[in-house]
Amino acid sequence: MRIPPTIHSSFVKIGETLARGGCVLLGLLVAPIALVAQYQKKPPDFGGTHSFPTPVHPEPAATWLRDLDVGLLAIALAVAAFLVYKRRSRKGVTLLSIASVAYFGFYRKGCICSVGAIQNVVLCLVDSRYFVSLSVLAIFFLPLLATLFFGRIFCSGVCPLGAIQDLVVVKPLKVPMRLDRALRYLQFVYLGLAVLFAGWGLQLHLGSKQLKLAPHFIICDWDPFISIFRRAGPFHLVALGAAFIAAGMFIGRPYCRWLCPYGGLLSILSRVSWMNVRISPDKELNCGLCAGACPFEAIRELRADRAFCVACARCYEYCPRHKRFVALRDGPKKPVQVKMPPRRWEAIARTWAGILAGLIVLVSAAWLLAVFVHARHVAQTDITYANQLREKATSDAEIQKILQPELDRQHNAAVTRRRAYNFAGTALMLSFALWITWFMLFRPKQGGGAGVPARLLKILEEPPKQRPKIPRKRMDDTNAIS
Repeated sequence: MRIPPTIHSSFVKIGETLARGGCVLLGLLVAPIALVAQYQKKPPDFGGTHSFPTPVHPEPAATWLRDLDVGLLAIALAVAAFLVYKRRSRKGVTLLSIASVAYFGFYRKGCICSVGAIQNVVLCLVDSRYFVSLSVLAIFFLPLLATLFFGRIFCSGVCPLGAIQDLVVVKPLKVPMRLDRALRYLQFVYLGLAVLFAGWGLQLHLGSKQLKLAPHFIICDWDPFISIFRRAGPFHLVALGAAFIAAGMFIGRPYCRWLCPYGGLLSILSRVSWMNVRISPDKELNCGLCAGACPFEAIRELRADRAFCVACARCYEYCPRHKRFVALRDGPKKPVQVKMPPRRWEAIARTWAGILAGLIVLVSAAWLLAVFVHARHVAQTDITYANQLREKATSDAEIQKILQPELDRQHNAAVTRRRAYNFAGTALMLSFALWITWFMLFRPKQGGGAGVPARLLKILEEPPKQRPKIPRKRMDDTNAIS
């Protein structure tokens, strides 16, 4: 009996999918065994001459606090799966993103990071002297396991790096498909470099010259958001994080799409996941509304791409079938109350709230930049002057009377700069968050603003929302359910 080619090709595809899924599942089962085999309650004894460095942000000393972090991560993943697949709620995902940024980001200072845990796992496998805690293993493997079942729900609103970018999307622009596909390979290049530097470092022989770089964690060294979460760090990292957030207002999650190494791993696992985002709850319309709504261009051929979809649930808001599904689920609509025009004091308050928040953003950013430029110009001069005084103090005792007050002055100036950085940085983040909230939720609608010149009011008032254009050949499908 001859099998038709179409059926044969379908069986081949199913077999390839099962084979890939089996290999991935086997790897996830074997890797923790190898890692736990190296797990040690106490560090090995290297002799009395070796001392272990104290990390800047160590794990909580209490075991129950480590368990709490892991438990909250597991709960957040479960809540994300519930919101995306059961409730199909974009508002719920947004609230989860805010909670993740607040706790995993600012409160825990980015330490509960599955992205950086890649390096800990690699070094543990390569170097038997290095050990990781079970909490780090759980933080690394929990999102991978969740992805096998529910797709990239970790990216939806649990990962603070992705959530902070998702919250600032204001007006996303389309990236050319060829450029987008080319840039997505960068995350795998970054992943390879992170594995190489975490486990082995780099040694190159260029003729007579030799380049040797010791193993180190480049993901942590170049994390663009860690300085923002900790409100401390080198200026170039703060500027890099600010640049990613500014770009994220117009390009959907630039770091997640093109650079995140953990996102590269999740994109591979999500291809064989048990569940993935299905835009329509019961019937596909092929109307194209969802493709225009996705800021990450993760909808290919009018379907959510398993590898690139981050389960943000934005496409649900534009799907006519989803609206019908919600209407049937929630029952009869409540009578619509006619909204009265806003009172003048309310219109003035809504208008000036965004203006003041924007002014605070500009002032605090200018303050940070001015302090940094002044420090770069003055600090080097102060250091040079102090070194000159030290050289003279070796032969002239009178110089010592000048040296110590100068060192005290430089120390006080450094403390003052640090306070300025902390205060201005906190003001910048809070005012920017308030401005984004105002822009997305409280910006005055047409005719709802007051208290400013007409030209400025025209810019502030929200224009009418434009829906994505529906292809003419599919208009009949959309009208059939309206």
